[in-house]
Amino acid sequence: MLHNLVHGLTALNSGSAIAYLVLGSVLGVFIGVIPGLGGSVVLSIVLSLAYHIDLTGTLCLFLGAHAGSYFSASVTSILLNTPAHPEAFAVTFDGFPMARNGRPGRALGISAASTMVGGVIGCLVLIGFVQIIDRLPNLFHPPEYVALVLLAVILVGTLGSNSVAKPLISAGLGIMVASVGPSLITGTYRYTFNQVGLYGGISLVAVALGAFAIPQMAMVFGTATTTSKQDMTGKDVGPAQQIELGGSFGRQVLGGIAETFRHKLLLLQSGLVGSLAGIVPGIGGFAANFMSYGIAQQTVRKRKGQWGTGLAEGIIAPEGSSLAKEAGSLVPIIGLGIPGSVGGSLFIAALTIKGIKTGYGFSTSYPSLPYEMVWILALSGILGTIIGVIIAPILARVTKVPGPILVPFILALAVLGPFLASVEYFTVYEVFVFGILGLLLRRLRYSLASFVIGLVLGPTFENNVYLTHNVYSGFSFLTARPAADVIFLIAILVLVVKVVQIRLESRRATATLASTLTHIDDPQRRIAVARDQIRRDVRFPLLSVIMTGILIALSVFFVVYGWQQYDLATKLMPIIGGVLVAIPAIIQLPNDIRRYVLWRGARNAPSGMAEAPSDAPDGGSEAAPVPEPEPVLVGGRRGSVLSAVANGPQGTLGAQPALATAVAPGGIAAIRENAWGRHGQYTREFMTFVWLFALVAVCFVFGFLWGIPAFCLAYGMTCTRRFIKTLMFRAVFSVLSAAGMWLLTYEALKFAHIVYLPQITL
Repeated sequence: MLHNLVHGLTALNSGSAIAYLVLGSVLGVFIGVIPGLGGSVVLSIVLSLAYHIDLTGTLCLFLGAHAGSYFSASVTSILLNTPAHPEAFAVTFDGFPMARNGRPGRALGISAASTMVGGVIGCLVLIGFVQIIDRLPNLFHPPEYVALVLLAVILVGTLGSNSVAKPLISAGLGIMVASVGPSLITGTYRYTFNQVGLYGGISLVAVALGAFAIPQMAMVFGTATTTSKQDMTGKDVGPAQQIELGGSFGRQVLGGIAETFRHKLLLLQSGLVGSLAGIVPGIGGFAANFMSYGIAQQTVRKRKGQWGTGLAEGIIAPEGSSLAKEAGSLVPIIGLGIPGSVGGSLFIAALTIKGIKTGYGFSTSYPSLPYEMVWILALSGILGTIIGVIIAPILARVTKVPGPILVPFILALAVLGPFLASVEYFTVYEVFVFGILGLLLRRLRYSLASFVIGLVLGPTFENNVYLTHNVYSGFSFLTARPAADVIFLIAILVLVVKVVQIRLESRRATATLASTLTHIDDPQRRIAVARDQIRRDVRFPLLSVIMTGILIALSVFFVVYGWQQYDLATKLMPIIGGVLVAIPAIIQLPNDIRRYVLWRGARNAPSGMAEAPSDAPDGGSEAAPVPEPEPVLVGGRRGSVLSAVANGPQGTLGAQPALATAVAPGGIAAIRENAWGRHGQYTREFMTFVWLFALVAVCFVFGFLWGIPAFCLAYGMTCTRRFIKTLMFRAVFSVLSAAGMWLLTYEALKFAHIVYLPQITL
């Protein structure tokens, strides 16, 4: 072990490795601080570079960006009460109150020290598991792998969701997409329809950028607000007053670091909780910080009643587990090839690009590689945290950059990245297609995480299903492999518990509705209040019905076409993916139709509170919004009192944003959120894809080197009037952005060893 540990460190002694490590950490710090742009988006961009740099550089860039984003996400949680990542939500409980009480530097210092120490503890735990990691696959045969894939999909997809069907549909859709291209078992081309661009399968880079970066850009362009005012689903979370750091910021940071090390046992406990939680696929990604916070509340009893008021322990507990869980999540990734999050899926994709196969025999085949990952994760966590503390005042201001200002740069990188990875222009079309699909999935509350995991694990799933079918006749594996039975039972139990939870929430919502309406004496008024609530709660009812119908038709086509065209080994995976989509979608369709009928009836009925919208999505409006009554607390969070009546078991997640307006500077017409029309949010989101289509077309005609600068120039002159008022400053911004993107594109093409052509074709 000691020899491999030293060898893993010596792999980082080159200048290029250190440069990639620093670059990755800086990218993670700066992009991770912006809500919606960190995590998956930055990793998707990094993934496109994996084709052109060596393995060590890829690991440094990828893990560096991943680790560097965690502390910067906490900066916005502490200073703005706006988590940049869902995992950073737990630190707002005590971090923001401490900052609001005049100690922002102290809170950041505690967060920084806890993140660093927790990351080191997680890396030590990872070193311990590396010693037995090659023995883990001996416990798992093909049936167990099939069960693990299903369990990972279910855990990741249903966590925080109010639907059971949608995560399964999302995973099945990912498996269907992974079926396109050559079969790994027989080599037969599937669903290519004589398109040369599909012969190599769907580009993972195109899917990642299309599904994550494009929808986020559409959402921020749609509302014309800063990205710090939107959460991961694009819902408005409201602006927070920025806390001034003051002149004593440095002394406060040092005091916070010193205070952290006075809680050594809590630091150790948080690091261990995060590490062990991260080992379980689907659990550690979001729940580890909350688990650590909850356990700390039970163990630090002397602080009982003070949690949530700005306690140092309330920052140490979640932050000590944040980076530790990422180290723990590497255990199932390298030992079993099973990711527990979108980031883990993209990491497996990066290793696959470099020819590294995770799972059985990983440590034997690459004895020093796990230790190299340990060193990179530990060093990048320390480096990213130090950089984050130093530039925390700058990071706090970065979150105030208007989202639409970033749109041309992210769109350009999203289009350029897949081409750099594959040198095929067809992948650019895939970005456009998966951008539309990603926005639809996010709007309708499908699970993008399940979709990506289904896509990445599709080949592993196919191989093990085929081996299970060949080795075990019929369902004999159920008696031959009891471990698989246990994992299958756990997956079924998770689904059952989720169904019960949804039904209990529906009953509570119905009871809350009854309690609310009993205070209204007039029967007509009660009906009007209920109908108005339904109109607000049921979002995109017609689109939901159409989307479910399309998914059913697509899955049936996949199954029928695959059954007729391919042999058993070739058609096995697409049929499984199609069935995994078709059955939940067929079950969900009546509920979608019922919700649409319910919404339609409420919309057409006379209202006792406000006029029914007429032009909004499926009947929304651009009329001035009417103030809504305060939402009722359901199940410990703000929720709809009619969620059971309007949405049923497949209801949407959490409270839905009300109609609102974004105040526009300079007298420009305000954006009407959740509305169509010239200044409506959905029209602007549609225009984002018009701009994306224009970018794709101009790059096809003139090439990337001139197409991207031309796009940035046109966008800057026409779409920045809300933020850059004078024509001269808009022209300066447009010219500088075009020149900067020209230089970046030129260097990227040269870096990828791509000879520039005036026109790039297939």
